[in-house]
Amino acid sequence: MENHSNSARKKGLSTGAKIGIGCGGLALLVVIGMVVAGLLLGDKMVKFAEDAQKNPTRTAADLMVTASMGSLEMVAEDDVNKRYTLKETATGSLTTIYWNEKKNSPETITGDFSAIPTEIEAAPAPVP
Repeated sequence: MENHSNSARKKGLSTGAKIGIGCGGLALLVVIGMVVAGLLLGDKMVKFAEDAQKNPTRTAADLMVTASMGSLEMVAEDDVNKRYTLKETATGSLTTIYWNEKKNSPETITGDFSAIPTEIEAAPAPVP
């Protein structure tokens, strides 16, 4: 009688080894992608962070225009008072982003600069 147990044994890698190699390869690709993105976008990210610290309202308005891929355009800019009006190109509706001194954060309102509440508009601009 011959023993056939040796011939029934599977050859090659086990299932666990295949899963481990696949997950390890995917993790390596993610790390490589992050390093490449950091090298390519690092300077832009640093500039974005610096701009956001200096004038967060302007940065928010610029980001909205850029992210809209042409559906928004900046029609009025006031860097001194930190207020910016955007126009939706399809409908023509206006949205103004302004700095709210009381809340110490950017706010949005429908309309142009005249739609900003007067108590907010009368607040003095901070000295840089």
